[in-house]
Amino acid sequence: MSLTLDYTNCLAESIGATHGLTKSEVDTLVAKFPKHHENIEELRSNGESSFFDLPYQDLGDLKALLKKHQGKWDNLVLVATGGSAIAPLSLLHALGHNFYNDLDPKARKSAPRVFVAHNPDPGYLTDLLDVIDVKKTLFQVIGRSGASCECVATYMWLQELVKKKGGKGSLSAQVVFTTDREKGPLAEIAKQEKLDLLNVPANLAGRFGVIGNTGLFLAGMCGFDVAALLAGAGDMDKRTRHGDPLKNPAYMHSLVHYLLTRKRRKTIHATFAFSNRLHGVAEWYAHLCSVSLGKMLNRKGKAVHVGPTPVSALGSFDQHGQMQLYAEGPFDKVVTFLTVKDHGAKVTAPVAYAKVDQAGFLGGIDFAKLLDMGHVGAEQAITASGRPNMAIVLDRLDEQSIGGLYYLLQLSTVMSAELYGIDPFDQPGVEHGKHALYAQLGRPGFEDLAKRLADYRGLPRRTC
Repeated sequence: MSLTLDYTNCLAESIGATHGLTKSEVDTLVAKFPKHHENIEELRSNGESSFFDLPYQDLGDLKALLKKHQGKWDNLVLVATGGSAIAPLSLLHALGHNFYNDLDPKARKSAPRVFVAHNPDPGYLTDLLDVIDVKKTLFQVIGRSGASCECVATYMWLQELVKKKGGKGSLSAQVVFTTDREKGPLAEIAKQEKLDLLNVPANLAGRFGVIGNTGLFLAGMCGFDVAALLAGAGDMDKRTRHGDPLKNPAYMHSLVHYLLTRKRRKTIHATFAFSNRLHGVAEWYAHLCSVSLGKMLNRKGKAVHVGPTPVSALGSFDQHGQMQLYAEGPFDKVVTFLTVKDHGAKVTAPVAYAKVDQAGFLGGIDFAKLLDMGHVGAEQAITASGRPNMAIVLDRLDEQSIGGLYYLLQLSTVMSAELYGIDPFDQPGVEHGKHALYAQLGRPGFEDLAKRLADYRGLPRRTC
């Protein structure tokens, strides 16, 4: 078992019933989970989201494209935004060297440096050109619908540069699209330009696609074991394919967070990663929760305005900052510690400065133990002050463990949506922002919104 969930400190027996869950509250909801599990299985069978199928996907197209590009480029630039950007980036952080881009090419085994064009900031994009040679760069343009203005506009800017610097045929050689092959502007452009395309099913949002083509192309290009990633996700799928939360870490993770939100008003959910490599997973999870669980309407169309506010933190760095708020601030938070038993490296402080009271005792300390002591100290401190917290503990940081972790957090999010009675796969609030861009850019069909936005821009402002 490469992953365990410890929710002891969320229970009344550990922190008291004012902020902890009673056995009766947990048992009452556990008894309802067989029906909730049936509903999740129905989502799986009716194809509402392809994320359930990702551990068992056919990798033929991906392998063919990787064979074409592996070891041939100095740089890989992801052109994406939102979940389509943060998902693959979190995968790189979880499995790659902490200073991946700074490694000598030989140390990277000829894998490319990775950059992400995730925001249409002109300063950021022009600075990007200062650190890459366009002729030696592969561009992966990612977007399920392919309709994000920022992503399409960035591609349009880059494709002109590629054509100018690379000449005839350079675009089809240097650009890979990852999008819905059936419809959307990127699909149309791919056909027009004869570009390679990796499919993203219409029912797979970018935030749920970390172990789909959205993330796996980067994983393969960087030399990670794609098969092991999927195997880890598949193992977690099998482990969680039943309706008993007491034996299902994904369901218990959602049950505890849901009850603490509903019964104890713990509306801020902090994921505290005690590993630099897991911090990207914590940031991706914050994105996943925000978009999947922050909803105005439930599935029946009733206004409910639900959703936790997710926060990510890094231990021990944020123990010297956010920890103050968690230990003594408002009682509105639940903290999930992300920890790992084997960091895959060993660092020890030498015996030195024996006569310096606040330094000498550190001689000989193993840094993995130092980090773990920090976690234990943080956990004990907030537990002692009656604040709920849990821990997800990985045995090690490898493809199999990380694949299982991603799957667990995604399934937990889907079950949380089931408990709230909302749709985890749509994003109407995000779509409004897209429509506002369409309207301001003069896209036909958005004239009424364009007028409202023009009126809004004309309102008097109070400034100082």
